[in-house]
Amino acid sequence: MISVTSVTDKYILQPTLINKHKKTLGWLSASLLWKREIHFFQKLLDQYVVNFTAIEDKKKVDHFQSIITYYEGELIDSLMAKLRLHEKKLAEMLQSGEETRIEYFKEHDSLMAELESLNEQIVQCKEELYSFIEKVM
Repeated sequence: MISVTSVTDKYILQPTLINKHKKTLGWLSASLLWKREIHFFQKLLDQYVVNFTAIEDKKKVDHFQSIITYYEGELIDSLMAKLRLHEKKLAEMLQSGEETRIEYFKEHDSLMAELESLNEQIVQCKEELYSFIEKVM
């Protein structure tokens, strides 16, 4: 299997494929950061959970805990696997010389939209969690 970034005289990479490759690598990097952030969110929640005694606050803690568990235990890893598979498909497409497979482009757009949505959700969760924790700091 060839690498997407390898230099060969057999393939002329379309600029759009190079951009899609770079964007995918960027999201892989972002997903690693998300994993670290989610782990930090858990530590933060664990540290301050004892300070929340009101019923509403405990419900909010449960809400954050559910989000953290879902993101950390399932969603981010699943998306990282999709990204790696997506990169593998690109490498296979380049190796076979079929640089114009329509399904790859559709998949890419769909995957990028999913990642952008998750990024927005994580940013929103982070803001809400920090505001919530600030109440007891």
